[in-house]
Formats: sequence, C-alpha cells, structure tokens
Amino acid sequence: MSSERTKACLPDRQGRRDERTIRGTRGILAAIFITLLLSHPACLLAGEITEGEVLTEDNVSIAYSHYKNGFKNVVIVCPGFYNSKKNRWMKKTVKMLSSEYDVIIFDFRGHGESSGKFTWAALEDRDVNAIVDYAKRDGYEKIGILGFSLGGSSAINAASKRERDITTMVLISTPTSFKAIDFHFWELGMFDDLFDNISCGWEGKGAKTTNKFKPEITPIESIKKIKSTPMLFIHGKNDWVVKRKHSEELFAAANEPKKLVIIKKDAHAERLIQKRYEEMRELILGWFGDTMRGDGVPKGRKDERTRGREDERTRGREDERTKGREDDKE
Repeated sequence: MSSERTKACLPDRQGRRDERTIRGTRGILAAIFITLLLSHPACLLAGEITEGEVLTEDNVSIAYSHYKNGFKNVVIVCPGFYNSKKNRWMKKTVKMLSSEYDVIIFDFRGHGESSGKFTWAALEDRDVNAIVDYAKRDGYEKIGILGFSLGGSSAINAASKRERDITTMVLISTPTSFKAIDFHFWELGMFDDLFDNISCGWEGKGAKTTNKFKPEITPIESIKKIKSTPMLFIHGKNDWVVKRKHSEELFAAANEPKKLVIIKKDAHAERLIQKRYEEMRELILGWFGDTMRGDGVPKGRKDERTRGREDERTRGREDERTKGREDDKE
C-alpha cells in the first residue's frame, strides 16, 4: 500500500521540481536582460531605423539614416570632410545620442551614398537644409545640430538663413572658413589619423570633390547673423588639422548664449569622440539637455538672467525705500 502511495506521489514531486526549475530559469534570464539594458541604455531605444534620400535645391541626392527612438526632439549629425555615416566614430556618436533623442545622420554630397561632389563648404549648407526640412516634415518639436569640422561650418551657414528652425547647436573643431585652415602634413597628429583610417579598413572614409573652389560662404561671417541660437564650441587644444583659434574666433563672433570648451587633447573632430568619450558625452548631452527644454537658455546663462532680474527688483525696492525716507524728511 505504502509502495503504491509513494509511486503516486513521484509524478507530483517531479512536476513541482520542473516548475521550480522553469521559474528559476525565467528569473535568471530576466536578470540578465535587465542587466544588459542598464549597462547599455541604447538597447532600450532599438526603435525603427529608416534609410532614405532627400533632394537638395540644386538636385543633389543626400542619403540619410534616421534612428526613430520615440523622442519628440531630434539631433542631426553633420559629419566632417572625408567621413560618411558609416564611419565608426559617427556610429558611436549616434549611439551616444540615441539614449535621449531621435537621430538623423547623413552623407554630405560627394560622400558615402550621396551623389554630387564636395565643394569645401561652399554649397553644403544646402545639404543641411534638405535634412532640416525632412526633420520638420516628420513633426519634431525641436531640432538640434551636432556638426564636426567642415560639417559644423555648413551647419553655421545653414542656421544663419533659417535660425527659427534650429533650436541649438554643438560645433566640434569647426573652422572659421575652409581657406583659413592651416594644417601641416608633417605634424605628428597626421600619423595618428592615418593609423586610425588603416585600422578600420577605411570604412566610412573617402570623398569625391570638385577640382576648383567655388565662392565660399564663410562661417565667421555667417555666425554673426545667428541672433539667439545657443551654440557650444568644442575644440582639441592641440588639434593638428584645424587649430583651436578657429573655435575661439567663432566663439568671439557669436551672439549669446554660447560656450567654448577646449579639450586637453590633440585629436580633431570625431577623434575626440574616440579619445575623450565620457567627457564629450557629458558636454554634448548636457548642452542639448539644457537648451532643448524650457526657454532654450543653458542652465548657467539662465541662472545669470534670473540673478539679473532679482538684482533689478532689489534695486527697485531699495530706490522706493530711499524715496520714501526722503519724502518723510520733507
């Protein structure tokens, strides 16, 4: 009898053990999944990626990748010369931004999958305009721009003609004009860049350019026309391609609100993302976070304005008290 009872219990015990095993396995898998999400926030935003093309006003086809992560604001990434959206540091930049924004990155004319030839920032503002138009059609509330080197020059030229469409900008290693760039091939930084290009198999590298220079729209003049768009300038202290004086001069010519940060590194443009990633991430996301919410004024500038208004109110109350005492004396 007891033997039969024991046999009858065995299936139930086995079933409970199997159930506990399944629950334990599910718990382990859930823990692994949560850990991965916390350690890689961009995984939370693995939304839709749209590839497409837009036409500029002069009928050049501009290829773009649109990372739709479910945000109401978007950042447009403007790569520098000789870089396409497939460059590994551009990809890392997109991943960095995707934790807080939708992102659109594109190939300038003569680069990657876009048609035409690069004109050394003479006509590339039209490429930026075509992408901004595309972002507007998609219904974004605010549009930020992150420009590298000559990509930043083209962004400045575009913003000078349509400031109300661009909420804020971050400009990295941006020259005052193409003709003012005074790099030297024999500087040590050139060999570091060359090694980086070789090590990635030249992926995302290359450009087709015009043989002669077209009349240039100079960013140093264009930036004066931008009245109130917040701009953050970032430059490597010993940038071998575009010397830091370019960002210093652009900063001096720009209207408020603005900020200049000199990074203690000799890297140029996208290489700052490689070599000083955490610092660059904090600067870029911090700036966009401050200027794409509220009234668009960076936090520090907002505090200064608030203090200014409080000082005016305090002075007004003091003047009233002084006037009251003088009236009593009379």
